[in-house]
Amino acid sequence: MKKIILTASCFLFFLCGLIMFASARCRGGMCSSKMSYKHEGPQWANAGKKQGTGIYLDSTYVYPEAHYDYDNKEERVRSNAWERKGFELALGTNAYFASKKTANYYNGSPANDINLNQLFSNKYRWEDILEILRNNYRYLDVTDPGSVKVREDYNYNSAYNVAMDIAVALKYRFYKNCYFEVSYSFRRLVCSNRFIFDFPYVLSGNKENPPYSALQDIVAREERHYIDLSIGYVFQKHEIVKPFIALGAQFTYIRIKDFLALIEEATPFDLMQAARYPNWTPNIQDMPNYMDWAGAGYGFLFAAGLKIAFHPAVSIDPIFQLSVASFGNNKNLPGYNTNICLNYLAGIRLVLNDALFVKNK
Repeated sequence: MKKIILTASCFLFFLCGLIMFASARCRGGMCSSKMSYKHEGPQWANAGKKQGTGIYLDSTYVYPEAHYDYDNKEERVRSNAWERKGFELALGTNAYFASKKTANYYNGSPANDINLNQLFSNKYRWEDILEILRNNYRYLDVTDPGSVKVREDYNYNSAYNVAMDIAVALKYRFYKNCYFEVSYSFRRLVCSNRFIFDFPYVLSGNKENPPYSALQDIVAREERHYIDLSIGYVFQKHEIVKPFIALGAQFTYIRIKDFLALIEEATPFDLMQAARYPNWTPNIQDMPNYMDWAGAGYGFLFAAGLKIAFHPAVSIDPIFQLSVASFGNNKNLPGYNTNICLNYLAGIRLVLNDALFVKNK
């Protein structure tokens, strides 16, 4: 009895698998357009034109309802997926090139609200700096007040390092060629510059030593948040490669995380703290820096790129974007350059459309 049941189960399992395989072949466009089907019997009385595959049984025939569009090739399926209305989700990374106009906020010159003189004009901070220099340059005569000076030909051309960011975007295609997009991206920028100490006087017998220090560093770190709202147009000229352009508005928010002077190998000096408390004295409770060195901004953007739709649901989109934007419009960033400046990025995105979840029609 058990053997009969096992044999019957295997036969039914095989039969179901055969039917599912035949159905999958028809759904996948594998049915031959030359096949003829017998459309007779009461089951066909109310039949309409439908997509997909249905299986109808009577006492004589198995009737597969063939897909009416026998020429629905892979290219057409892919094109339909990127032309119909629907949503897209994009994840990407970009190389971001920030304007030097805002970078010069960190060059340390006296023209800026936060500058190196705020270290040197405080008696106690200056004594700490002299001690660091004396330990590294033994030939200095630090008893003379003029034995150390900061070279005044500052490097006014600070620059940001190229920043790599993370971006996420949501798009909605309200027409086959047009879409609306909202995106968010986060960028951490590092700006660096250098300065040098001059030694007008050195101890006798040390004339062979250079009358200046090694290069000292200024390092600043910014965090930038961007929200972009744009409308784009896709040129549907090719099944796979589709150029696009976009115009939109940009909203920004920046925060200065660090602004430090690195002198030799000593503990860095916090220039924001020095600006906040210019009359600092040692041996008292250190005052915390409660100021939020941050500010909002705004701008406009233009973007262009290519949609490489190699799959009905997935595309790779190289993109290039130009933006003219203002940053740091807040009293907590005194002296920050809030003029409109040019920034640009180049990146690549992985785009998923809702064909992953909705049957393409």
